[in-house]
Amino acid sequence: MKNILVIPNTLKDTDLSVTSRVIEKLTEFGMTALVSAEFSGRFDGKIEYFTSLPLSAELVLVIGGDGSVIDASRIAIELDIPLLGVNLGNLGYLSEVETDELDILKKLADGDYIVDDKMLLEVILGKSGKVSKAQRLAVNDIIVSHSEYLGIADICLENSMNEAVKYRADAVILATPAGSTAYALSSGGPIISHNLDSITATPVSPHSFFNRSIVYSANEEIKVSNIGSYSIKVSIDGRFFDSLEKGDFCIVKKSDKRFKMLTFSANNMFTTLFNKLKILSNIE
Repeated sequence: MKNILVIPNTLKDTDLSVTSRVIEKLTEFGMTALVSAEFSGRFDGKIEYFTSLPLSAELVLVIGGDGSVIDASRIAIELDIPLLGVNLGNLGYLSEVETDELDILKKLADGDYIVDDKMLLEVILGKSGKVSKAQRLAVNDIIVSHSEYLGIADICLENSMNEAVKYRADAVILATPAGSTAYALSSGGPIISHNLDSITATPVSPHSFFNRSIVYSANEEIKVSNIGSYSIKVSIDGRFFDSLEKGDFCIVKKSDKRFKMLTFSANNMFTTLFNKLKILSNIE
């Protein structure tokens, strides 16, 4: 790799010191950093500033936490190139590199890496007799939840065979395999291997006797309907998309596009997950 699109999160790297160190390493290893023109003059090294997305980019390198990776995924998907995260967050499950191991970036120049592609979800909204498709694709999950602080959402999930299940809950999470280790995991959902395409539905604080997750085939198109009397909202990777009134629905299904993530090791996702969880819980 030669041309690396660098995206800093200025809320986490407030003085841009980590971004500066990253660019210095990329330069040291013979690569060029492609950086937004808004940061012109802020860094030293081999840099090209851009005002529109550079088609020459071979990798998106984002500096921040998991939320930064999610936001930057839109650029990686649009350019159809892999993404690599430098962790400035807490868990940093989606980020491959820690700030004290930036020398590992030499592997980019050496071609010593692996690119994994991950399943994405898309949402098609049906309301007021109109159908519209969300521009954002979900890396982790699509969440359908109540709109009020103490509200309860009445939600029906229906598969392509017209088999339906109803949930009364604070929310229902429809997760990709990658998303199974995010919000869905903290809500009691199963851990799904990231190389096994599927859609997992997990209720959040269910108020009904049926409180189990359901793992659907990735080929399913799941109709999610508001069967209650109150408005519910649809979020994509934690970003509000739209509301569903009584009788409205959305279709959740696998996208034709994939999200490419770069890794430097052949460790599977279980190794990464368990190592991260041990760090958080101080298990030796």
